[in-house]
Amino acid sequence: MNENDDVMYRLLVQNIHGYALFMLKPDGTVMNWNAGAQRAIGYLSSEIVGRNFACFFSEEEQAKGLPQRGLQIAEETGRYDVEGWRYRKDGSAFWAHAVIDAVRAEDGTLIGFAKITRDCTEQKEKLAEQRAQEQKFRLLVEGVTDYAIYMLDPEGHVVNWNEGARRNKGYTAEEIVGKHFSCFYSREDRQAKLPENNLKMAYQTGRFEEQGWRIRKDGGAFWAHVVIDAVHDDDGKLIGYAKITRDCTEQQRSLNEQREQAEVFRLLVEGVSDYAIYMLDPHGLVVNWNAGARRAKGYSADEIVGKHFSCFYSAQDRQASVPETNLKTANTVGRFEDQGWRYRKDGSAFWAHVVIQAIYNDEERLLGYAKITRDCTEVREYEQQILRAKDLAEQNSVRTASLSKFLDTIITNIPSCVIVEDLVSQEILLLNNRAEQLLGLSQQQMSGKKLSDRLSPEMAAYFGLLSAAAQRNEGVHRNEQLLLTQGGERIISASASIVRGSDARDNYVLLIANDVTDQRAADARIHHMAHHDNLTSLPNRELFSQRLNEALRADKENGKRTATLGLDLDNFKNVNDALGHQVGDDLLRAVAVRLRNVLRDQDTLARSGGDEFSIVLPGLMQIAEAEAVAKRLIEAIRPTFSVDGHNLSVGLSIGIALADSKLNTPDQLLRCADMALYEAKRNGRNRFEHFSAAMGEAASKRRMIETDLREAMTGRHLKLYYQPITNGQGEEIIGYEALMRWHHPVKGLIMPLDFIPIAEETGLIHSLGAFALYEACREAITWPAHQSVAVNLSPLQFKNSSLVSVVQAALKDSGLAPQRLEVEITESVLLDNTLVNIRTLQKLKALGVRIALDDFGTGYSSLSYLRSFPFDKIKIDKSFINDMKESREALAIIRAITGMSRSLDIQITAEGVESSEQFEQLKMEGCTLFQGYYFGRPQPSETRLKIFHPPERFRMAPPDAMLPDSSPSGLLDPGAAAGS
Repeated sequence: MNENDDVMYRLLVQNIHGYALFMLKPDGTVMNWNAGAQRAIGYLSSEIVGRNFACFFSEEEQAKGLPQRGLQIAEETGRYDVEGWRYRKDGSAFWAHAVIDAVRAEDGTLIGFAKITRDCTEQKEKLAEQRAQEQKFRLLVEGVTDYAIYMLDPEGHVVNWNEGARRNKGYTAEEIVGKHFSCFYSREDRQAKLPENNLKMAYQTGRFEEQGWRIRKDGGAFWAHVVIDAVHDDDGKLIGYAKITRDCTEQQRSLNEQREQAEVFRLLVEGVSDYAIYMLDPHGLVVNWNAGARRAKGYSADEIVGKHFSCFYSAQDRQASVPETNLKTANTVGRFEDQGWRYRKDGSAFWAHVVIQAIYNDEERLLGYAKITRDCTEVREYEQQILRAKDLAEQNSVRTASLSKFLDTIITNIPSCVIVEDLVSQEILLLNNRAEQLLGLSQQQMSGKKLSDRLSPEMAAYFGLLSAAAQRNEGVHRNEQLLLTQGGERIISASASIVRGSDARDNYVLLIANDVTDQRAADARIHHMAHHDNLTSLPNRELFSQRLNEALRADKENGKRTATLGLDLDNFKNVNDALGHQVGDDLLRAVAVRLRNVLRDQDTLARSGGDEFSIVLPGLMQIAEAEAVAKRLIEAIRPTFSVDGHNLSVGLSIGIALADSKLNTPDQLLRCADMALYEAKRNGRNRFEHFSAAMGEAASKRRMIETDLREAMTGRHLKLYYQPITNGQGEEIIGYEALMRWHHPVKGLIMPLDFIPIAEETGLIHSLGAFALYEACREAITWPAHQSVAVNLSPLQFKNSSLVSVVQAALKDSGLAPQRLEVEITESVLLDNTLVNIRTLQKLKALGVRIALDDFGTGYSSLSYLRSFPFDKIKIDKSFINDMKESREALAIIRAITGMSRSLDIQITAEGVESSEQFEQLKMEGCTLFQGYYFGRPQPSETRLKIFHPPERFRMAPPDAMLPDSSPSGLLDPGAAAGS
């Protein structure tokens, strides 16, 4: 070591602030004292040099000879390493880690001791806090009552037992600890060695998870969700298994019931075979098709969906625009009902009873039509036979008797209920078979009696009103009502008309009734389908808007307020992508159940689509009520969902919009709730945000920027600028960083910080990133062969599985050598989906591309990043460069990074160098590459700085003689993402 090295070494020791470094004579007298010792212990060098280091010990320790014992051990063994309390000049104690090294001359003579002391008080407190936390965690596990949580040794014997385990399985800790966990399985499972196989699976894969039946102490079985995690020590040795069991019997039962109900509900309409039930769009095109429609009309769903329903009418009806007239009637009055000839696929005609119901949303906009058609050919034929028989009887009195018998036979077998009563006496003259079944009375029991004599008051009144209406006015009178019949509550549709005899004194009332319960149920199902989500059975957008309208009107009258909540699941897409849409659908149904359980009866929960939900909270007095509901909703979704054997975790982001004098329409509330939801997601997800006027302004600005940005991408208003990167001599350009600029035709130059976040939010970042890669490679191929180009990648680009292919294509398309392309990433890439992103980085590395870690030290910088991936370069963030002159901490961080990079053989780039002082200081600290306004500003490729002509500031002039760059400090380029 020469004299200069000795001076540098002494200056290094003197300026270290984190450690107390000093020398002792063989008797323990302090020989020298560095700044770290002054800072840690409080003595100035003039106050302590020459005194014995025993003054750092307590009087009790001095009396026991601890200082001398430490020196003795260091002398005998070469080093003494100890932790304990030491004392500062002011008498305060600190927990110290001290190392004493014996220092000997070349001939082995002891010349003194080197002592290093570090203040570890904070670490000790953290360790104590960690142990307290571990104790709390142990007590927490032992106190959990809903989950059985316990440990197994490597052979499967129970080691410990919490309260939840005792509650779930019935054993006390004394009864079960030490026994094999296979006692929780059935005899058949034990014979099949399932317990051992499950442990083996956990050992091989790290985790075993399943659902199945388990056995309690009393022999009772319960449906359990089980997780077994293998636990290893630091050396990788198996030390046992952590086992968590939850009793899911009730949840499994509820899930099975829910699935059965959903299946029954779905099959209700599809299984109706006596009625053709289908939907039309507003133009009359067929939207869907049930089994009854296929049976009645002969078309399969594939053949008819999308065609106009007029194909069921005759050519004459179509020419007369009868189908369109019927739709117009339904649209005008809400319902069209008729009977007439319709035509099947094979051309055959059938007599149809048709109902067309117009369906509107809450804004009175026509959504389409529900159409129900019933084949009544057989019924009409019977009616025609009755009329023909009546005519024959009147025309030929000779054949009256035989015709009367024939008439009785026909009426008896008509598939509708037929009741004939005398107009004057109201006595029953005739009941057919269907009428006997409906009324529960025979023809013999009713003959000569009145309906009021035999029927319930409700039934008698119903038919009596119809009969009276027919007597007052000519024509057919109809009515429909829910009545209690022999078969239970049924919907009866009946008509009454007057039949005139040959004698004016012989007049009759003809009552024809039909049970239309099934038909009306089908109507209700169609109405439900039009207003509810098929997957969750929650209200859909149309019904939600209707409920929101109603709430706004009612709350305005009552002086209360309405809140609208927009909800979106966090991480749901990952579930869909990884496990498929069936699991995703099951998860959405489970989420809907949890959300509904949190809300009041008067609240409305709707599914808006995908993983989005909406809520109406009516009758609020203050905003805190909406916040309380939002918190409960988030907490309800937080616990893990068990779906088809998978444990799934999702979060919930919520936007809240509260109605007021300006915000008082459904569209406004929904739009503002969406903006607040977006803000919640932007601020970290799994939280709620309130809508504010600032959000509206920001959203408007974002929309304008997004629109302009799309035009900029198609109009080629985006251009790459290049900032030079130089080596330690500051004279040679070894490469450039590509930085994106937007030349707006009206607003002029727009910097990346103003448009890159919008690109990331809208997904345009992938197109921008591809443009930056292709353009940078295309232009770099024209540069000297030793110069590289660096392109920033956004963390969002790593969510695109085609990123590696884009980089590969950009290189191939341009012909640029892979080692001349450098991609820069930030630490957030390693925080988000680390394993997948590490694999992507490895694929890029395999192409030959260089990888740089940008803005190191500003976020969650960790040595684990540098261990997880071999980066080619680390870039020190410009904020440390700016602050290193005034901030010792900033300089210490720079020194730590450069020291680490030397050990790992990684290049260091200092960003944002703006002055000669900074340049010289950074060279001294070990930086190898430099970038900043001091060396050149970003310029287009054609005008970029190609050769440095350094002024005197690059020569050997002293630092004081160097003039800083004339550019304002801090105006560094905002290198964000996608080449920004």
